[in-house]
Amino acid sequence: MTGRVTTVAGDPVVGASVIVKETSVGTVTGLSGEYSISARPGQTLSFAFLGFDTKEETVGSRTVIDVTLQEDNKQISEVVVVGYTPMRKSDFTGSIASVKASELSVTAPTVGQSLVGKVAGVEVHQTSGAPGDGVSIRVRGVNSLSASSDPLYVIDGYPASEDVFINPNDIESIDILKDAASAAIYGSRGASGVVLITTKRGKEGQAARVSYDFSYGIQQLDHKVDLLNATQFRDLLIDARNNSYRLRATAAGVSWSPYDDNTVRAGKGFSLAEVGIPEMFYDFTTRTPVTPQYDTDWQDALFSNAGIMRHNISVTGGTKAIRYMASVGYMDQDGIIAPSNHNRINARLNLDAQISKRFSVSLSYSMYDARNRVVQAEGRMINDGVIQSALMYLPNLPVYDESGDYARSAMIAMKNDWGINFPENPLAIAHELDIQEKMSRHNLNVNLVYEFIPDLKLSARLGQQWYTYRYFYYRPMSLGRDSAVAYSDALKPYNIARTTSTYDVDRLGEFMLSYKKELGRHHFDALAGYTLQKKTYDRLGVEATGFADDRIHEVTAHGAEATDIKLYDTRKAGWSMMSFLARLNYAFDDRYTFTASFRADGSSRFGVDSRWGYFPSVSAGWTLSNEPFLKDALDHIATIRVRASWGKSGNNDIGNYASIASISTGSYAFGSTPVSTTYEGSFADAALGWETTTQTNIGLDLGFFDGRLNIIGNYYNSFSSDILYDYPISSISGATSTKTNLTSAKIRNRGFDLQLDARLLTGKVKWNVSTNISVNRNKVVSMGGLDDIISTTERSVGSHITKEGYPIGSFYGYNAIGIMSKADYANALLDREVYLQNGNKFPEGYQLKGPAVSSYSLDALSYGNAIWEDVNGDGMITTDDKTIIGDAYPDFTGGFSTNLSWKGLDFSASFVYSYGGEVINFQDYYLYNMEGSGNQYAIVADRYISDEQPGRNNVPIASRISTPNTSLKLSSYYVEDASFLRCANITLGYTLPSRWMNKLRISSARIYFSGDNLFTITPYRGYNPEVSYKTSNLMPGFDWGCYPLSRIYSIGLNLTF
Repeated sequence: MTGRVTTVAGDPVVGASVIVKETSVGTVTGLSGEYSISARPGQTLSFAFLGFDTKEETVGSRTVIDVTLQEDNKQISEVVVVGYTPMRKSDFTGSIASVKASELSVTAPTVGQSLVGKVAGVEVHQTSGAPGDGVSIRVRGVNSLSASSDPLYVIDGYPASEDVFINPNDIESIDILKDAASAAIYGSRGASGVVLITTKRGKEGQAARVSYDFSYGIQQLDHKVDLLNATQFRDLLIDARNNSYRLRATAAGVSWSPYDDNTVRAGKGFSLAEVGIPEMFYDFTTRTPVTPQYDTDWQDALFSNAGIMRHNISVTGGTKAIRYMASVGYMDQDGIIAPSNHNRINARLNLDAQISKRFSVSLSYSMYDARNRVVQAEGRMINDGVIQSALMYLPNLPVYDESGDYARSAMIAMKNDWGINFPENPLAIAHELDIQEKMSRHNLNVNLVYEFIPDLKLSARLGQQWYTYRYFYYRPMSLGRDSAVAYSDALKPYNIARTTSTYDVDRLGEFMLSYKKELGRHHFDALAGYTLQKKTYDRLGVEATGFADDRIHEVTAHGAEATDIKLYDTRKAGWSMMSFLARLNYAFDDRYTFTASFRADGSSRFGVDSRWGYFPSVSAGWTLSNEPFLKDALDHIATIRVRASWGKSGNNDIGNYASIASISTGSYAFGSTPVSTTYEGSFADAALGWETTTQTNIGLDLGFFDGRLNIIGNYYNSFSSDILYDYPISSISGATSTKTNLTSAKIRNRGFDLQLDARLLTGKVKWNVSTNISVNRNKVVSMGGLDDIISTTERSVGSHITKEGYPIGSFYGYNAIGIMSKADYANALLDREVYLQNGNKFPEGYQLKGPAVSSYSLDALSYGNAIWEDVNGDGMITTDDKTIIGDAYPDFTGGFSTNLSWKGLDFSASFVYSYGGEVINFQDYYLYNMEGSGNQYAIVADRYISDEQPGRNNVPIASRISTPNTSLKLSSYYVEDASFLRCANITLGYTLPSRWMNKLRISSARIYFSGDNLFTITPYRGYNPEVSYKTSNLMPGFDWGCYPLSRIYSIGLNLTF
């Protein structure tokens, strides 16, 4: 017996149970709704699926029975999880975004990546392409200065840690609570949104179903950064050194010629690190550039194609007494920078048992075990950042030496004598800097439910998580650093091994009393509860030095001196929380809905006088289309529903013990002898309390043509107050800052999000489209009397500013407005005379003839220099001229997707986009500095040479002199447009005909081809414009060389037995 189960619209019903009544014979439908089952004439088949009326068919003499299931009018077709209990979406009055399993990307390695571009009001940033790395998620913006703005993750009812590792194949649905009224039930942890993940479970009446999924993919670099080749770099270096020589000679009042050799230049007292040209680039005897011996593309050398393989197997089924789902998954992902790798195994067991008529038990157990081989991609080259080292490394140098070993320390050897920057060979760093991670997590979650009377239930959820983490690090003597070449004695302080062991335990107890009641047209749903959660951390770190050689990378191989081994990063900490909560839902006649909730949280993280926080919410909805005066007119044409909500939620993610005084150790000089001492490192604050976000949301839900077109829109306005911040204090107190609440400070996030879903074709050809757009505006409304916050990401340049009236962490620097021509230079020399004659200042009221400059030293002035905006108009470029030059917040973000199917063929495509917002590309400090001390962007080849050869794109003149007038200032030169359009996924699949598979006892078989991150259209010069929020709220949107995203081509197989 075969057939197909579909909806009224003709869509396949996947996972419907098909049972021969009064027997144990059963099966489930496949991906196209098809089934195959053994049945005799006279027997009856029962077809069932959640949300639809059960249908029965007598077999008779038929061999094919196709069934259409009708939607159960007593149920709503969509149920969402809203915090502790499920709810009909039609009764929900807050703002929620839901993603079902069928909408998740089948090839995404992590849960977060499967959400890219799919949810309105939620920004999902792929900030790193390293194997196993996840994403950064922001729900409706950033609402805190120093506390975390990450959402809370709740997995099957258990509030989880931030490192969420779940096999995407195990997920049934993801519901994201976006507004404060929805998240208020989670109190102090809901201010940044709540991500509710529900995993798959067995269904009653479902025969055992085995599913196997396999995929194998090839990853490759999406695109390369456009850099100078060896000849172009040679010309840049020669040009920069001659310009530096000209400036130094002009300032010293001595003659000069570009043909003066290095001996002459040094003889005039100038440093060859500024004005010298190494002989590998220029032959002074013939006065000609040297043809490069090598033209190495270091990106081609570093990046390579890499494989990613996944296996998943699951078993689901159920009877009235017990339902089950068990799965095991395995993933092995190499990185496009060898030898990076992520290897993971995960398992899950979900059991639901009806012990008696009134008592039921649900158990969820999950585990994952992962191994990472890490390549330190991000960071400055002096800190072994592989990406920056590869981009800076001279194309004129080889990857390998004559012996076949890495050509080590070639640039480092040129540092002191020739002023060349000093990264080590990036391939040597990637392969020989030994960094490994081992981690495992186990989660046990048991929910006991007792029903006293119909609809009155008492539940107790008891759970525990165990997490272990091991970190290994070894830096060998084979890697040079700074001025020390490989294997030199000067490297011994950097020849370090570290190991860290972490053990965390999280315990949860939740006790809920719930009641539901239908009284005619009135529906009541009430919940009251009490929760306890406690987490403890244990960490032990050991650092070792003094190794005899590089053969053993363990701390146990340390030297014999007592100082060769020490503890580092060692701590023992914990936090606990107690909560009371309540919620009431009321609905009348499917027209009017009302919800109110309240939660009280007590946290150990806050002061004794402010330990408790209180978080209320109210919301209401009105389904206009169910009003008698509209219902008949709109029947089957449109549904209209308006929603409004208000609520408060909190943020307690500030670390532990901030409210308690701490003791620090140190030393001071007593005469010539250092004396150990202790002092109060931080101060007690009994009033340290909650950071609170208050949000108002207004929503509109529209449905047309029996649900074929659905539109959901939300407008929101949120204010965060009592902002938690490390307030600066005088260091004479023994500390430099103290954690406190800025009681009058306010941060606002305001915007809207819109989701549109349409089923354009529903016959034999099915075509669905979906699109979403989100707009958020972040603003610091009040600093609460605090001065502007200047934050520094690197090199003490003060790269970000948090200021009233602007977004958090706006970019702060100088605004470049042009390039100095020779006429500008001549006028600047006239200004210089006035400046010097007036005692190094300008007379009052003096009008500049040339552009404002930061120094009138002759070796700082040159045509071809950048011209900076004189913001305060005082005639000089000083730090007072730094201004806001951009921010990391996009004007709008969104995504769109389409799904098309015909018979067994299916096609899907999804895209994600972001418009506006910028990135501070800190790679520019080295790749756009015009010094010729390391490789540069290809656009530098088209730089200013003279007024007759001005170049394009306002690229300044080349010079090795690091003066305040060069492009080394943190300025608008560093700020790049982060807009992009990315093809997130395209998949083409084919479900093989069931008549073929039945002979093999296979219920369903599907093969597919898929591409992820197929292309990205962006003006950004770096690898990936999605770097926002990677470090801190105060310093978003900067790129120090993140691991690039991979383009992935995959082939996969789905089998169901």
